[in-house]
Amino acid sequence: MNRIYKSVIIYFFLLVLAVMVLYPLFFALISGLKSVEQYTAAKLSLPGTFFLGNFERVFLQHNFHLYLLNTVISVALSMVFYIIICAAAGLAFGKFKFRNKLLIFSLILLFQIFPQMVIAGELYQLLSRMGLLNTKAGIILAWLAYFCPFGTYIMTTYFSTVPRDIIESARIDGTNVFQLLFKIMMPVAKPMLGTIGIIGTLSMWNELPFAMMILQQNKLRTVSVGIAMMQGEFGLPIPVLAAAVIVSAVIPTACYLVFQDFISMDITAGAVKG
Repeated sequence: MNRIYKSVIIYFFLLVLAVMVLYPLFFALISGLKSVEQYTAAKLSLPGTFFLGNFERVFLQHNFHLYLLNTVISVALSMVFYIIICAAAGLAFGKFKFRNKLLIFSLILLFQIFPQMVIAGELYQLLSRMGLLNTKAGIILAWLAYFCPFGTYIMTTYFSTVPRDIIESARIDGTNVFQLLFKIMMPVAKPMLGTIGIIGTLSMWNELPFAMMILQQNKLRTVSVGIAMMQGEFGLPIPVLAAAVIVSAVIPTACYLVFQDFISMDITAGAVKG
């Protein structure tokens, strides 16, 4: 009976947690499908009739398609460099020996401690001197600098558990460092790359402080900045903002569904025989 009680408590806790996570999305969905009058009359009820005018307004009047395009391009380019940098650094810290490795790794991890707003001022001045304000290159560099330490830590932890026989066998066959990384270690680490890919994509897609500071021109805004500015500049009603939030969540959700297939527990199963 004690096991039954424990199971009931665990499942109840998970159910409550699921409701807490999913309800905001559900509320945004039903709000985005209501007219302003319907929302004012009954905020929590289901829409009597589906109203798509909010989505039309988001795209036709507020250039949301431009924000989506900017975000997709910036995040996609960032993720290419993010995956390569994290994998390369993780392999170096996880399997290679070099001077001051522990010190350098500790400094990289230390960078994660600082909140974005603490380093925002120095980052702004640096990008300004480099002429990278209001450019995609500027926001990509800012994202990489801020999010790569976490991905490096994850990949270092993973590569340190990979059997060394894989690397030694590759070395015997004459594999150089680049071939080792791209042809052997990254395919082996596909599940973990999928994990950091999901985390990195969601982090960059929803990032606001750096994007708001660096991308000040309307034509360069990302989704998160666009939604924030839509509320601040135009004072849009909740149903319109909810429609924008729903649209902005479609691509990250699709990305998660794609990357989750790469995640599995048997990461190195079959990689080494005998």
